[in-house]
Parts: sequence; C-alpha cells; structure tokens
Amino acid sequence: MSYRRRLSAERRLLRSPPAKPLIVLSSNHKTGTSINLPVINCKPTRRCAAACYACVGPISWGNSIRKALAVDAVLRSGELEGLIWECRRLRDVRLNGSGDMTLEHVPALLELAQECPGTVLWGFTRRRQVAEAVNGKRRNLSLIVSFDTTSPAGELDGYDGPLAFGPRRPRDRVPDDRRIVTVFPEHRIGHTMRGVPFHPKDCPATRGAQRLMACARCRRCWRPFLAMGHKL
Repeated sequence: MSYRRRLSAERRLLRSPPAKPLIVLSSNHKTGTSINLPVINCKPTRRCAAACYACVGPISWGNSIRKALAVDAVLRSGELEGLIWECRRLRDVRLNGSGDMTLEHVPALLELAQECPGTVLWGFTRRRQVAEAVNGKRRNLSLIVSFDTTSPAGELDGYDGPLAFGPRRPRDRVPDDRRIVTVFPEHRIGHTMRGVPFHPKDCPATRGAQRLMACARCRRCWRPFLAMGHKL
C-alpha cells in the first residue's frame, strides 16, 4: 500500500463514526507497546511518505486503520480512563507507533504522563511545535523530532531538543549535529536498505540486532535529553 492509498482509506473510513476501542494500545515485537494513530495527522516529507512503515504489513490492514482512527478520537476527546489503566501497568509506551500527533493531542499526553508516573512515554514527531509543547513538562514524557534530507531548510533553527535523522538512504550524509540522538537507515520489516553506510548513532534494531524488545534493551530514545548530554 502506498502512502496515498493509506491516506485515502483513512478519509473514506472517517465518514462513519469510529467505535471506541476496547484496548487502545497496540503490540510490536520491537517497541513492545505503542499508541498507533492515523497518518491523516501527519505532515510527512517526501522521503518520509515514500518509506512510511504504516503502509506495509498488518499495521496497514483495514482493522488497524479503523483502530488508529478510533484511538485518535479517544485522545482528542480526553476520555483517557481506559488508556490510563493500560499504561499504568507498563514500563514504557511508544507514542506515535504510526501516524503523528497535533497540538490538539497535547492535553491528553500531559494528563497521561501525570496519571502514569511510573511509565516512560517516548516517541517521535515531525511537528516541532508538538515536541516543544510536551518536552520538559513531565519527567516521564518526551518526543524526538524526526527530519531527513528532504525536510524544509531552516525548520529546526532555534530548536534545542532531541532529533532523529531518517529515513536515511545510501547517499544521505548525517549532519554533524549534537541534537541527533538516533539515526534510522531506511528499512522495511526489519531489513535495512542495502548500501546505507554505518553510523555510530544508528538504531541497533535496524542494523541486524535482535528486534525482539530491542527498544527496551537500548533505551536511548526513552531518555533522549540524557542521550544529548543534558542533565535532568
């Protein structure tokens, strides 16, 4: 499925009200558990849309898309009781396992972090404004801003938060930027694109490491400000 087809499917399904999901979190053998959202929230770069992993495999199937739309409605409504109950039992939850968040989701994120102080809430966004709205507000909540070689010039000027570079293709040079805490070679279903040079900050799960619970072993993205060298 292409990004355009996934977007079209979401818009079609939006015509009927989404049912409230019995279970909000989704499972992933790399990240453990995640909150998956629709790509209709995204502002992708050309490279991001071309490599979108929400368009490949089970996460792109109709039932997964319906759930992503329903979860989005839950966060926007602020009806978080069920999600809080799920997250309190867990060590960590990845935000935006698919899709992205907008500023409208920020109140739900802050409440979730406050109600689940023992759970690390971590993830990625293409929206600098969303990261700036949540970073530093709760000790257990952080977002890393993703960018790539097709990102608009200057969009990260003056931003002092953690960054992720990728998807990275063979000819893409990783910028010499202290804010970068992780690099994602372009990959699909655990296989890195052939010819992408090694970088010390490569996500280990995309470089042949065992993918089962890989994020829990690495944890670099759990505490990205520490990875940047900041003291908390």
